[in-house]
Amino acid sequence: MEEINNIIENTLIPYKSFETGLARLRQCIDNSYSASEPVCIAVIGESRAGKSRLIEECQLAYPTSRVGKGMTVPFLYVKTPSKPTVKGLAELFLYAIKDPRYDKGTEYTKTNRLKTLMKNAGTTVVVIDEFQHFVDKGSDKVMHHVADWLKILVDDTRVALVVAGLPSCTAVINQNEQLAGRFVEAVYLSRFDWSETSSREEFKSVLGAFDGSVRRYFDMPDFSQDEMAFRFYCATGGLIGYVAKILREAVWDAVLNQRATISLADLSIAYKKSVWSEISANRMLNPFEREFKSICTPDVLSKVSQIGTAAMIEGRTRNGGKNKLPKLTIGNVITTR
Repeated sequence: MEEINNIIENTLIPYKSFETGLARLRQCIDNSYSASEPVCIAVIGESRAGKSRLIEECQLAYPTSRVGKGMTVPFLYVKTPSKPTVKGLAELFLYAIKDPRYDKGTEYTKTNRLKTLMKNAGTTVVVIDEFQHFVDKGSDKVMHHVADWLKILVDDTRVALVVAGLPSCTAVINQNEQLAGRFVEAVYLSRFDWSETSSREEFKSVLGAFDGSVRRYFDMPDFSQDEMAFRFYCATGGLIGYVAKILREAVWDAVLNQRATISLADLSIAYKKSVWSEISANRMLNPFEREFKSICTPDVLSKVSQIGTAAMIEGRTRNGGKNKLPKLTIGNVITTR
Protein backbone atom coordinates (compact mmCIF):
# COMPACT_ATOMS: atom_id res chain seq x y z
CA MET A 1 0.00 0.00 0.00
CA GLU A 2 2.78 2.42 0.90
CA GLU A 3 4.48 1.70 -2.42
CA ILE A 4 1.34 2.72 -4.33
CA ASN A 5 0.83 5.86 -2.23
CA ASN A 6 4.38 6.95 -3.04
CA ILE A 7 4.27 6.28 -6.79
CA ILE A 8 4.56 9.96 -7.70
CA GLU A 9 7.33 10.75 -5.22
CA ASN A 10 9.28 7.73 -6.46
CA THR A 11 8.88 8.62 -10.13
CA LEU A 12 11.74 10.76 -11.38
CA ILE A 13 11.10 12.34 -14.77
CA PRO A 14 14.47 13.31 -16.29
CA TYR A 15 13.29 15.96 -18.75
CA LYS A 16 15.91 17.88 -20.69
CA SER A 17 16.44 20.94 -18.47
CA PHE A 18 16.42 18.72 -15.38
CA GLU A 19 19.06 16.35 -16.77
CA THR A 20 21.18 19.25 -18.02
CA GLY A 21 20.93 21.03 -14.67
CA LEU A 22 21.78 17.90 -12.67
CA ALA A 23 24.84 17.20 -14.80
CA ARG A 24 25.97 20.81 -14.45
CA LEU A 25 25.61 20.79 -10.67
CA ARG A 26 27.60 17.60 -10.29
CA GLN A 27 30.26 18.89 -12.66
CA CYS A 28 30.73 22.05 -10.59
CA ILE A 29 30.75 20.16 -7.27
CA ASP A 30 33.12 17.44 -8.44
CA ASN A 31 35.58 19.92 -9.94
CA SER A 32 35.51 22.34 -7.02
CA TYR A 33 38.17 20.28 -5.23
CA SER A 34 40.87 21.35 -7.66
CA ALA A 35 39.56 24.83 -8.55
CA SER A 36 41.71 27.83 -7.62
CA GLU A 37 38.71 29.46 -5.90
CA PRO A 38 35.31 28.25 -4.64
CA VAL A 39 32.85 27.32 -7.41
CA CYS A 40 29.40 28.88 -6.97
CA ILE A 41 26.28 28.16 -9.02
CA ALA A 42 22.62 29.20 -8.81
CA VAL A 43 19.54 27.12 -9.61
CA ILE A 44 16.82 29.55 -10.66
CA GLY A 45 13.19 28.97 -11.52
CA GLU A 46 9.58 29.75 -10.68
CA SER A 47 7.86 28.10 -7.77
CA ARG A 48 7.13 24.40 -8.54
CA ALA A 49 9.46 24.34 -11.52
CA GLY A 50 11.44 21.46 -9.98
CA LYS A 51 14.31 23.18 -8.15
CA SER A 52 13.96 21.25 -4.89
CA ARG A 53 13.64 17.91 -6.69
CA LEU A 54 16.79 18.71 -8.65
CA ILE A 55 18.69 19.37 -5.43
CA GLU A 56 17.31 16.20 -3.82
CA GLU A 57 18.49 14.12 -6.75
CA CYS A 58 21.91 15.75 -6.68
CA GLN A 59 22.22 15.07 -2.96
CA LEU A 60 21.94 11.31 -3.56
CA ALA A 61 25.45 11.36 -5.04
CA TYR A 62 26.88 12.83 -1.81
CA PRO A 63 25.29 10.87 1.06
CA THR A 64 25.89 11.51 4.74
CA SER A 65 27.60 8.59 6.48
CA ARG A 66 29.07 7.65 9.84
CA VAL A 67 32.83 7.12 10.10
CA GLY A 68 33.92 5.79 13.49
CA LYS A 69 32.56 8.18 16.09
CA GLY A 70 32.08 11.03 13.60
CA MET A 71 29.89 11.92 10.66
CA THR A 72 30.82 12.65 7.07
CA VAL A 73 28.50 15.33 5.68
CA PRO A 74 29.68 16.18 2.15
CA PHE A 75 26.36 17.82 1.17
CA LEU A 76 25.26 20.47 3.70
CA TYR A 77 21.73 21.69 2.95
CA VAL A 78 19.64 24.41 4.59
CA LYS A 79 16.51 26.30 3.67
CA THR A 80 16.68 30.06 4.20
CA PRO A 81 14.09 31.49 6.64
CA SER A 82 12.03 34.52 5.68
CA LYS A 83 14.32 37.07 7.37
CA PRO A 84 17.75 35.51 7.70
CA THR A 85 20.41 36.82 10.06
CA VAL A 86 24.02 35.68 10.28
CA LYS A 87 23.47 34.15 13.72
CA GLY A 88 20.26 32.44 12.64
CA LEU A 89 21.73 31.07 9.41
CA ALA A 90 24.80 29.78 11.24
CA GLU A 91 22.43 28.05 13.66
CA LEU A 92 20.60 26.35 10.78
CA PHE A 93 23.88 25.11 9.34
CA LEU A 94 24.99 23.81 12.74
CA TYR A 95 21.70 21.96 13.16
CA ALA A 96 22.03 20.45 9.69
CA ILE A 97 25.54 19.22 10.45
CA LYS A 98 24.24 17.57 13.67
CA ASP A 99 25.85 19.88 16.21
CA PRO A 100 24.05 19.19 19.53
CA ARG A 101 24.91 22.75 20.62
CA TYR A 102 23.55 24.37 17.47
CA ASP A 103 21.74 27.11 19.42
CA LYS A 104 24.60 28.00 21.75
CA GLY A 105 27.07 30.85 21.34
CA THR A 106 27.47 34.22 19.69
CA GLU A 107 27.52 34.90 15.96
CA TYR A 108 31.31 34.73 16.03
CA THR A 109 31.59 31.49 18.01
CA LYS A 110 28.87 29.79 15.97
CA THR A 111 30.63 30.71 12.75
CA ASN A 112 33.99 29.41 13.93
CA ARG A 113 32.42 26.21 15.23
CA LEU A 114 30.65 25.71 11.92
CA LYS A 115 33.91 26.06 9.97
CA THR A 116 35.58 23.49 12.20
CA LEU A 117 32.71 21.04 11.92
CA MET A 118 32.54 21.43 8.13
CA LYS A 119 36.24 20.60 7.90
CA ASN A 120 35.95 17.61 10.22
CA ALA A 121 32.82 16.35 8.43
CA GLY A 122 34.41 16.57 5.00
CA THR A 123 31.82 19.02 3.70
CA THR A 124 32.41 19.73 0.02
CA VAL A 125 29.28 21.64 -0.96
CA VAL A 126 26.94 24.03 0.83
CA VAL A 127 23.42 24.28 -0.56
CA ILE A 128 21.05 27.12 0.32
CA ASP A 129 17.43 26.86 -0.83
CA GLU A 130 14.94 29.77 -0.93
CA PHE A 131 17.85 32.13 -1.60
CA GLN A 132 15.44 34.93 -2.57
CA HIS A 133 14.89 35.45 1.17
CA PHE A 134 18.25 37.23 1.23
CA VAL A 135 16.22 40.14 -0.18
CA ASP A 136 14.08 41.88 2.46
CA LYS A 137 10.44 41.73 1.34
CA GLY A 138 9.52 44.98 3.01
CA SER A 139 12.21 47.15 1.51
CA ASP A 140 13.37 45.04 -1.46
CA LYS A 141 16.92 45.58 -0.20
CA VAL A 142 19.55 42.86 -0.26
CA MET A 143 20.75 41.79 3.18
CA HIS A 144 24.38 42.50 2.41
CA HIS A 145 25.68 41.56 5.85
CA VAL A 146 24.34 38.02 5.48
CA ALA A 147 25.55 37.75 1.86
CA ASP A 148 29.04 38.91 2.90
CA TRP A 149 29.10 36.34 5.69
CA LEU A 150 28.21 33.61 3.21
CA LYS A 151 30.96 34.69 0.83
CA ILE A 152 33.55 34.59 3.62
CA LEU A 153 32.29 31.20 4.84
CA VAL A 154 32.70 29.72 1.37
CA ASP A 155 36.12 31.33 0.91
CA ASP A 156 37.41 30.12 4.27
CA THR A 157 36.13 26.55 3.95
CA ARG A 158 36.90 26.18 0.22
CA VAL A 159 33.61 24.43 -0.51
CA ALA A 160 31.35 24.68 -3.53
CA LEU A 161 28.22 26.79 -3.10
CA VAL A 162 24.83 26.04 -4.64
CA VAL A 163 21.96 28.48 -4.13
CA ALA A 164 18.42 27.89 -5.33
CA GLY A 165 15.51 30.27 -5.52
CA LEU A 166 13.06 32.36 -7.48
CA PRO A 167 14.32 34.67 -10.25
CA SER A 168 14.40 37.54 -7.73
CA CYS A 169 17.33 35.88 -5.98
CA THR A 170 19.64 37.06 -8.76
CA ALA A 171 19.53 40.50 -7.11
CA VAL A 172 21.47 39.08 -4.16
CA ILE A 173 24.24 37.92 -6.45
CA ASN A 174 24.27 40.91 -8.78
CA GLN A 175 24.48 43.48 -5.97
CA ASN A 176 27.50 41.87 -4.35
CA GLU A 177 30.41 42.26 -6.75
CA GLN A 178 32.73 39.86 -4.93
CA LEU A 179 30.02 37.22 -4.58
CA ALA A 180 28.97 37.60 -8.22
CA GLY A 181 32.55 37.06 -9.35
CA ARG A 182 32.48 33.56 -7.90
CA PHE A 183 29.33 32.42 -9.71
CA VAL A 184 29.34 30.49 -12.96
CA GLU A 185 26.41 30.46 -15.40
CA ALA A 186 23.15 29.63 -13.62
CA VAL A 187 20.97 26.56 -14.09
CA TYR A 188 17.49 27.64 -15.17
CA LEU A 189 14.39 25.47 -14.74
CA SER A 190 11.49 26.96 -16.66
CA ARG A 191 7.86 25.99 -17.06
CA PHE A 192 6.82 24.09 -20.17
CA ASP A 193 5.33 26.22 -22.94
CA TRP A 194 2.43 24.77 -24.96
CA SER A 195 2.94 27.32 -27.74
CA GLU A 196 6.43 25.92 -28.48
CA THR A 197 6.40 22.58 -30.28
CA SER A 198 9.48 21.09 -28.61
CA SER A 199 8.37 22.20 -25.14
CA ARG A 200 4.84 20.90 -25.72
CA GLU A 201 6.11 17.51 -26.87
CA GLU A 202 8.43 17.26 -23.86
CA PHE A 203 5.53 18.09 -21.53
CA LYS A 204 3.55 15.27 -23.13
CA SER A 205 6.52 12.95 -22.65
CA VAL A 206 6.65 13.87 -18.96
CA LEU A 207 2.96 13.04 -18.63
CA GLY A 208 3.62 9.79 -20.48
CA ALA A 209 6.27 8.85 -17.95
CA PHE A 210 3.91 9.53 -15.04
CA ASP A 211 1.25 7.57 -16.92
CA GLY A 212 3.58 4.58 -17.16
CA SER A 213 4.14 4.57 -13.40
CA VAL A 214 0.52 5.01 -12.35
CA ARG A 215 -0.98 2.67 -14.97
CA ARG A 216 0.71 -0.31 -13.32
CA TYR A 217 -1.92 -0.04 -10.60
CA PHE A 218 -4.89 1.83 -12.11
CA ASP A 219 -6.99 1.97 -15.26
CA MET A 220 -7.20 5.57 -16.46
CA PRO A 221 -7.18 7.90 -19.48
CA ASP A 222 -3.94 8.22 -21.44
CA PHE A 223 -2.32 11.32 -19.95
CA SER A 224 -0.02 11.92 -22.92
CA GLN A 225 -2.76 12.14 -25.57
CA ASP A 226 -3.28 15.68 -26.91
CA GLU A 227 -6.65 16.33 -25.30
CA MET A 228 -5.67 15.07 -21.85
CA ALA A 229 -2.23 16.69 -22.06
CA PHE A 230 -3.85 20.05 -22.78
CA ARG A 231 -6.14 19.62 -19.77
CA PHE A 232 -3.08 18.99 -17.60
CA TYR A 233 -1.33 21.99 -19.11
CA CYS A 234 -4.30 24.26 -18.37
CA ALA A 235 -4.41 22.90 -14.81
CA THR A 236 -0.72 23.42 -14.10
CA GLY A 237 0.60 26.16 -16.35
CA GLY A 238 3.35 23.77 -17.43
CA LEU A 239 4.82 23.63 -13.91
CA ILE A 240 5.96 20.11 -13.09
CA GLY A 241 5.29 20.54 -9.36
CA TYR A 242 1.57 21.05 -9.95
CA VAL A 243 1.41 17.96 -12.18
CA ALA A 244 2.89 15.91 -9.34
CA LYS A 245 0.46 17.38 -6.78
CA ILE A 246 -2.61 16.52 -8.85
CA LEU A 247 -1.48 12.97 -9.58
CA ARG A 248 -0.40 12.34 -6.00
CA GLU A 249 -3.84 13.41 -4.74
CA ALA A 250 -5.58 11.26 -7.36
CA VAL A 251 -3.55 8.20 -6.32
CA TRP A 252 -4.16 8.81 -2.61
CA ASP A 253 -7.92 9.10 -3.19
CA ALA A 254 -8.01 5.93 -5.28
CA VAL A 255 -6.14 3.97 -2.61
CA LEU A 256 -8.33 5.36 0.18
CA ASN A 257 -11.52 4.44 -1.67
CA GLN A 258 -10.14 1.06 -2.83
CA ARG A 259 -10.60 1.92 -6.50
CA ALA A 260 -8.63 0.38 -9.35
CA THR A 261 -9.48 3.27 -11.67
CA ILE A 262 -8.66 6.97 -11.94
CA SER A 263 -11.23 8.74 -14.10
CA LEU A 264 -11.52 12.26 -15.45
CA ALA A 265 -13.94 13.01 -12.59
CA ASP A 266 -11.35 11.74 -10.10
CA LEU A 267 -8.73 14.05 -11.58
CA SER A 268 -11.21 16.92 -11.28
CA ILE A 269 -11.59 16.23 -7.56
CA ALA A 270 -7.85 15.80 -7.11
CA TYR A 271 -7.25 19.13 -8.85
CA LYS A 272 -9.65 20.96 -6.53
CA LYS A 273 -8.16 19.35 -3.42
CA SER A 274 -4.51 19.82 -4.32
CA VAL A 275 -4.07 23.08 -6.24
CA TRP A 276 -7.41 24.74 -6.90
CA SER A 277 -7.17 27.19 -3.99
CA GLU A 278 -3.70 28.26 -5.13
CA ILE A 279 -4.61 29.14 -8.69
CA SER A 280 -8.33 30.00 -8.56
CA ALA A 281 -7.43 33.64 -9.20
CA ASN A 282 -7.30 32.75 -12.90
CA ARG A 283 -11.11 32.37 -12.90
CA MET A 284 -10.82 29.35 -15.22
CA LEU A 285 -13.15 26.39 -15.30
CA ASN A 286 -11.68 23.26 -13.75
CA PRO A 287 -9.75 21.76 -16.73
CA PHE A 288 -10.80 18.23 -15.74
CA GLU A 289 -14.53 18.98 -15.88
CA ARG A 290 -16.25 17.39 -18.86
CA GLU A 291 -17.63 20.80 -19.83
CA PHE A 292 -14.13 22.19 -20.27
CA LYS A 293 -13.40 22.97 -23.92
CA SER A 294 -9.91 21.78 -24.82
CA ILE A 295 -9.37 24.54 -27.33
CA CYS A 296 -6.05 26.35 -27.40
CA THR A 297 -6.57 30.11 -27.78
CA PRO A 298 -4.31 33.08 -27.02
CA ASP A 299 -6.66 34.05 -24.16
CA VAL A 300 -6.45 30.59 -22.57
CA LEU A 301 -2.66 30.48 -22.90
CA SER A 302 -2.40 33.94 -21.38
CA LYS A 303 -4.43 32.92 -18.33
CA VAL A 304 -2.56 29.64 -17.97
CA SER A 305 0.80 31.41 -18.04
CA GLN A 306 -0.19 33.20 -14.81
CA ILE A 307 -0.63 29.98 -12.85
CA GLY A 308 1.82 29.94 -9.98
CA THR A 309 1.97 33.73 -9.75
CA ALA A 310 -1.64 34.95 -9.80
CA ALA A 311 -2.51 33.64 -6.35
CA MET A 312 0.28 35.66 -4.77
CA ILE A 313 -0.78 38.84 -6.61
CA GLU A 314 -4.42 38.27 -5.69
CA GLY A 315 -3.51 37.81 -2.04
CA ARG A 316 -1.74 41.15 -1.90
CA THR A 317 -4.51 43.01 -3.69
CA ARG A 318 -7.30 41.59 -1.53
CA ASN A 319 -5.68 42.79 1.70
CA GLY A 320 -4.54 46.10 0.32
CA GLY A 321 -0.95 45.16 1.03
CA LYS A 322 1.44 42.28 1.57
CA ASN A 323 0.27 39.27 3.53
CA LYS A 324 1.99 38.88 6.88
CA LEU A 325 4.02 35.74 7.32
CA PRO A 326 3.81 33.72 10.51
CA LYS A 327 6.71 34.07 12.92
CA LEU A 328 9.40 31.55 12.12
CA THR A 329 11.15 29.53 14.79
CA ILE A 330 14.03 27.12 14.68
CA GLY A 331 11.53 24.27 14.77
CA ASN A 332 9.71 25.16 11.56
CA VAL A 333 12.51 26.51 9.40
CA ILE A 334 15.12 23.82 9.86
CA THR A 335 15.13 21.31 7.05
CA THR A 336 17.62 18.50 6.70
CA ARG A 337 17.67 15.88 4.01
